[in-house]
Amino acid sequence: MKTSIILAVLAMVESAALAVTPLSGSEMGVFYGTAFALVALLLINYDAQILIREKKRVPAGFIARYFFYGICFATAATVSLEFFLGSFLGVMNLKIAAIAFGRWLCET
Repeated sequence: MKTSIILAVLAMVESAALAVTPLSGSEMGVFYGTAFALVALLLINYDAQILIREKKRVPAGFIARYFFYGICFATAATVSLEFFLGSFLGVMNLKIAAIAFGRWLCET
């Protein structure tokens, strides 16, 4: 839940910052990429539960996530370059949240 809130706030801040730049359309791309990042976060959680429960790694989850990211970038590239750059930043929100708020996210 914390991660979802952080991702949503990051997306809003980045979209507001991109709205004043000449990259029109990139602010919507941030929300598009963030939506894919949230679904990928659910897939990571599912893979972690399988790893804990069954004590084995499932490479299909890893491959599925990167295929999912590929779909995100391929569809974003068909819209415009600005939208693609915004969606890339939105997908990177997951990494940004982990780096910036990692310690706080791990607290229960």
